[in-house]
Amino acid sequence: MGVSADPLNRELHAKLRATNQALERRAGPLRSLNPEREHATPLLEVHRRALVELADRPGCDALTQRLAGPVAHGLCALALAQLDAFPGNLFWDLDLIATSIVSQARALEFEDAIAHVEDQFQRMATLQHLYGQATAINFSYVHDFVYGFDWAKWVAREPSLHARPPTPFSPEFLAHMHARGLELLELIERDDGKYPSLPDDQARNPFEFSREPDDEVTLHRELARRDLIPVPTWDPDASSCDWDLRWRVAFAVRRVEVAHELGLALPTTPDS
Repeated sequence: MGVSADPLNRELHAKLRATNQALERRAGPLRSLNPEREHATPLLEVHRRALVELADRPGCDALTQRLAGPVAHGLCALALAQLDAFPGNLFWDLDLIATSIVSQARALEFEDAIAHVEDQFQRMATLQHLYGQATAINFSYVHDFVYGFDWAKWVAREPSLHARPPTPFSPEFLAHMHARGLELLELIERDDGKYPSLPDDQARNPFEFSREPDDEVTLHRELARRDLIPVPTWDPDASSCDWDLRWRVAFAVRRVEVAHELGLALPTTPDS
């Protein structure tokens, strides 16, 4: 199967298009953090691009065809889980997530590769519900996960990972995020100083800058313009980044500094 060949059948085409339309009906135009474009790549194109490299490798035709369905269904499930868990989410890039999962699968045996794709997408979808409005964590956006702020913080805090950090969206990172979510729920249950119990209708903001929608867009687009987004998830080719060096940038510190520059700092540090 060559690069130009499309491994999708009509049913998968229809599912990807219908999911994109459902997202747009509920969330409006799907924004991208790519400094060079306004809107996120449609799911149909994300899917196609994720399978291109695999399709180009000798002997991978059969695997590409078998992965077309799991990748399509996984993308749709993940996007809808994001929408359900974070109905106010603002940026919708999924490009690198898809290519990363396919790249991981490429190194596995045939049946293991298929199971890996299904499992990784399912684990990511589950994480959305753990951190979103369905639990006491109740963050407003999935941005810190999707764009690597959580990943960079995790690696920076774990000296054992510094020599060879797991890549963003790796199984190791997903396992960490699940464990961290359970820790947060325990802290909230104890009414922790940084993560207290909140009214059900109050979104959580443990940061010292505003995360109101307009402020979130302004801040993160400026960060993207300055190359201060840890993981450029809008770029399907970003898997070639030097992750060993990338996490070393003080992204969290720089985000706070830029928020202050833009006048988006909160008057006082919130208890949350």
